[in-house]
This record gives sequence, structure tokens and C-alpha cells, in this order.
Amino acid sequence: MKKSLGKGLDSLIRSNNSSNSSNINKNSELFINDLLPNSDQPRKRFDEESLKDLSESIKAHGLLQPITVKNNDDGKFTIIAGERRWRASQIAGIKKVPVNIINIDDKNLFELALVENIQRENLNPVEAAMAIKDLIEKYNFSNEQLIKVTGKKRASISNTLRILELPKKVLNSIIEGKISRGHAIALLALGSENEIIKIAEQIIMKNLSVRDIEKIAKTQKNKKNSNTSDNNDMYLDNLKKEMELQMGLIIKVKGNGNKGKVEIRYDSMEELNNLIKFFKKNA
Repeated sequence: MKKSLGKGLDSLIRSNNSSNSSNINKNSELFINDLLPNSDQPRKRFDEESLKDLSESIKAHGLLQPITVKNNDDGKFTIIAGERRWRASQIAGIKKVPVNIINIDDKNLFELALVENIQRENLNPVEAAMAIKDLIEKYNFSNEQLIKVTGKKRASISNTLRILELPKKVLNSIIEGKISRGHAIALLALGSENEIIKIAEQIIMKNLSVRDIEKIAKTQKNKKNSNTSDNNDMYLDNLKKEMELQMGLIIKVKGNGNKGKVEIRYDSMEELNNLIKFFKKNA
């Protein structure tokens, strides 16, 4: 499959069918009303202006590339590849369209629809993440199978899935093309949901780069670590003062809130005896 990614849909279809090209019925024509969109189509958003432009081209030159469909055995056919062409043909008022009909199961149907969109780079980052999530949850794909189908490295697949952890408002901006995949991954390094939404808005308003977001995330992390250190210092300082008040001796506290040591200084036998009495009293 990975080697087939650059070879077109026919190559992908053959790699999913043991009987190869005998399962492909090419150069057929079907009424456009007999074609149905794939409910599991990874691509969810179709740009209206782009569809209108394509419909004008279809009016002038016809539909040059066939739509690939699956026979539902009820007189209807599910679209595997070419839903955009199908939608544009409807706008153009076309009654019949050229199709390639193939026999395929639902698992491979979804797989081919995903790969066809990956080849054409038609999926936005959220659609790609949802598609990969479906392969895992619906069809129990392993990491190795995901790498084979998508042609992407393990880290890239992991980052793509993590995009779904972003707030819904940010996901909508990604779907609309206002925030890129690189921005989305950089936003994941930020802290709270409110902070992510705030920085996402700045990406759109100020045209911030991915590098800008990475710098903001790094600054926040350093500030958080500094605040944690300041809190530890304050806690240890208060502890030192309380011990000196109770014991009447000079105390040194070294370390942080998790690990360190306490030194108690005495300058006479009397102070040492008083220290022993203090521990016995509070034992």
C-alpha cells in the first residue's frame, strides 16, 4: 500500500482485491441520481466556490475523470472517489456521469476513500485525524497498518490524532483553513483551554507563525517552572522561620519542596541540651 500511494487509485484498488482488475468494471455510465455519497467519507467540507468553478469546467469539457463507485446491489452505488466531481456535476445539471464500478468491502471502502484524499491532499487536519481515529476504533487498525495505509511516520500519525484534543472552537478554525496543522500541533504545548483559544485567536488576527507559537509555549513553560521554584523557596523560608522561633536556634534549610536537608546549629552544651529536650517534648 505504501508503494501504491503515488500510483493512482487503480493501483490501490488492485492492492485491496485478490482478484485484481477483474473486480473493476471500467468505462460505464450511470444516472447521477443513482450515486450516493459515502457516509464514511473522510472529507466533510467542500468549498462552494471551488465546486462552482469545477461545474463550469464540466459544462465546457464534460467530466473527464470517471467517478469510482461501489455497487450496493439495490440499484444504487456508493461513491468511493470523486464526490467533489459528483457534486459539481449536479450543479452543472449533468444527468449521467462516467464511472468505474468495483467490488469491495466496507473496511477497504473506507481505506481507499482515505488514501484517495491523502493523495490529493484534500483533507484538512481535523478530517485526517477523524479518519485515522475511525480506522483505529471501527476497524481495529494497528500502528503498522496505519503507517502502511497513510504513508506517514508513527510520530506524524500521533501528532495528527492529538489535534483532536484541542478545544472545539480551535478545531472549527482549523477546518475553515484559518489555522494550519503546524499551528495546531504548536498550540498543544500551551497550558489551559482558555490560553489555547486566546493564542489561536492571535494566530488569526496577527498572522503569527508556528515559530511564534513555539516561543510563546516555551516562555509559558519557563514561567511556570520559575513560579514553582518561587513557591518552594517561600515554603522553605517559612519553615526555617518557624523552626527558629520554636527552637531558638539558627536553622539552615537546603533543597526544594521534594528533597533537601535541615541543619540545626548550636553553640554550647546548654543549647544542645535544650534541643534534646525540644525533641523529647514533641516526640
